[in-house]
Amino acid sequence: MSKTADIAGQGYPANAFVLPGEQDKIKLWNNILLGSLALLFILMTVMSFSYGLSGDEVDMNEYGKAILKYFTSFGSDQTVLNMPKEYNRDGVMQFYGGFFDLICAIVNKVSPLEEYTTRHVLNAWAGFLAIFFAAKITARTLGKQAAVLCAWLMFAAPFFLGHAMNNPKDVPFATAYIAAIYAIIIFFDNLPKPAIKHYVWTILAIGITIDIRVGGILLLPYLFVYAGLIYVTKQWFGNEKVDLKAFIKPIAILAVLGYLAGSIFWPYAHKNPISNPLTALSEMSNFKVSIGQLFEGEKVPSNELPGNYLIKSFIITNSYVLLTGLLLAAVFVFGLRKHPKAAAIWFVIFTGVFPIFYIVYSKANVYHGWRHAMFAFPSLAFAATAGWYGLSRFLAQKNIKYTMLVPAILLLEPVGFIATTFPNTICYFNTFAGGVKGAYTNYEMDYYYNSVKQDVEYFKKNELPKIKPGDSVTIASNCAHLLLQYFKGEKRVHIGYVRFPERDQKMWDYSIYHIALIPTEEVKSRSWLPKTTLFTAAVKDCPLSALAKRPSYDDVKGFDALNQNKVDTALMYFNNYLNADPNNVEMLSLMANVYHQLQRDDLAQQYMIRAKRLIETTPE
Repeated sequence: MSKTADIAGQGYPANAFVLPGEQDKIKLWNNILLGSLALLFILMTVMSFSYGLSGDEVDMNEYGKAILKYFTSFGSDQTVLNMPKEYNRDGVMQFYGGFFDLICAIVNKVSPLEEYTTRHVLNAWAGFLAIFFAAKITARTLGKQAAVLCAWLMFAAPFFLGHAMNNPKDVPFATAYIAAIYAIIIFFDNLPKPAIKHYVWTILAIGITIDIRVGGILLLPYLFVYAGLIYVTKQWFGNEKVDLKAFIKPIAILAVLGYLAGSIFWPYAHKNPISNPLTALSEMSNFKVSIGQLFEGEKVPSNELPGNYLIKSFIITNSYVLLTGLLLAAVFVFGLRKHPKAAAIWFVIFTGVFPIFYIVYSKANVYHGWRHAMFAFPSLAFAATAGWYGLSRFLAQKNIKYTMLVPAILLLEPVGFIATTFPNTICYFNTFAGGVKGAYTNYEMDYYYNSVKQDVEYFKKNELPKIKPGDSVTIASNCAHLLLQYFKGEKRVHIGYVRFPERDQKMWDYSIYHIALIPTEEVKSRSWLPKTTLFTAAVKDCPLSALAKRPSYDDVKGFDALNQNKVDTALMYFNNYLNADPNNVEMLSLMANVYHQLQRDDLAQQYMIRAKRLIETTPE
């Protein structure tokens, strides 16, 4: 009997898509897998240089430095447990393990690259490792050809790929999570007598996952879930005796030491390795901060988002090839019950599906799409691959070959989007949301401020050279904390945090504003872009952020006059300003209010009509 047929048992060969008698293709697909992984590693490394700072990066960068100081001072430097408010605005930073940020802080001590460039390279490598371990699991259970599909499914997921470049929280957690799942599978494959190295690697994998996000504690009950799946698949469907008692001691060792290992690089957990991780789990599971989210065209506090928020966000921001694979998995996964690796297949799918439904069931406070559930994505990509695998086996029995061409063709759609929108890949929306243009102003887009780097680069190339040594300009922004990093050491540029509705009251020369904190009606009408806009970072002609030169300083002069109760002078300045910036909705509304106060409702109405027309006008 051939090796493939022997392993298959029930018509499911170990190598996905490889039909009986085609074992000579196995070596070829092994080379294709290795080549794909090498290519993805290079692509992700190169791509990382083009991505901007994300909203969490500055805080986590400082946290990593504080962790490093804690360890190099042997615990005497306690800054990490009392981070400054500017970096710990939500008061929960100490509850993050910070392992990835510690690695970044260490590498930045020797890296020749700028510190955030270094972080982005390391972030991209973390994203690649998530792909690598998902592909390793797929190759072990479904075969090398399926592993190739899994790797490309993850890379061609624009939402995941975008986050892989500059998300220091969720992507490293996803990597550690899937690496731990891989280690658990290897460990159980070597029962009843696993080697010491299997214990060590599994314990470290679980510990590092907890040391990145405390949610890694989920891996501990997963040990029992996997033991149960082994029992079900082997004893119920495989007619093979399973002694569950043999699992008790190994699982107990992994659970206890894995839990304790989660405190190794986590300063907060050092204080009490037993109770503090549980305290952190409780705090993070009941996250009290509420952030306004644009969902289905309405701004909704994150703690009041509807129950379908997470699942709908996942559906509208993923490719058809991945979503179809998940649907196929629901159809064919039970049919794999007699597959020799059925327990592992079901286990990985469980680790992807369970967290999603638990988050929905527990009504957890999540926002920014499904980024808080990103740790489950590698497992879901595996599930999608298993779906295509199941379809291929089904059709192979009917002598229909080359099923893998279908997902390969479907992959062209997200790859095309990535190529044409780089580096704003995170803005992908499929036709369930009307594409990017349909999702624009209906759902959050570029909420991590990635596009701001493009405005900064334009300014540095085209405007900064015009500023003479000794002179300086001020840039107003609603994401000033990021601009401070972009312009660190540049004495000719000062950065000021200025809320968008208050921009006419402050003195500045240039502005860089991001749509995240601009009234939705102005974003939709694009009235927020003055005629003096110099550059717009956009995706599919939808502006994400923009650099503008101040149209006039008469608005500031008008506010100064108004504060001195010189109303006529203020109105003169305001009218002069509107000649330079006629689409300024806030200024038009202010003029209407001033004239109303003067009981000149005829003029007030004219300005209100102008403002209303602007925000009701939608560009073609």
